[in-house]
Amino acid sequence: MKTRKAFDINRLREFCRLINEGQTPVEALANLNTCIAYATPLKTAGLYWKEKDGTFKAVERIRAERYDLFLAERKKYNKANWDRQIQKQRQTNLFKQPKPKQPTAQKVKSKQPKLNFIQRIVKSIFNL
Repeated sequence: MKTRKAFDINRLREFCRLINEGQTPVEALANLNTCIAYATPLKTAGLYWKEKDGTFKAVERIRAERYDLFLAERKKYNKANWDRQIQKQRQTNLFKQPKPKQPTAQKVKSKQPKLNFIQRIVKSIFNL
């Protein structure tokens, strides 16, 4: 059974250590058994970056201010993601509205030309 661990400052330090050892952010988050969606707030908070040669580097020491900045970025990211999901649900619900029920119309007979008196007599005599 998996348990959820809070992404506290100690796990953040472990993440930075794994990045500096040569792992990619996705690999480091997978090793920590956390969601890979943390990568975006971590990068915007300035906790890791990509060097020109393609490797990733992370900060050596994490202070409380940087951790608070990460928490604020994570909340902002989650809110934006949540708003996007709600907007998508609203758009799909617009097209899934039930159609209003209309009463079934009586079948209308096509109008036949009215027969005059002589035509009716001829029709009845010859069973036309």
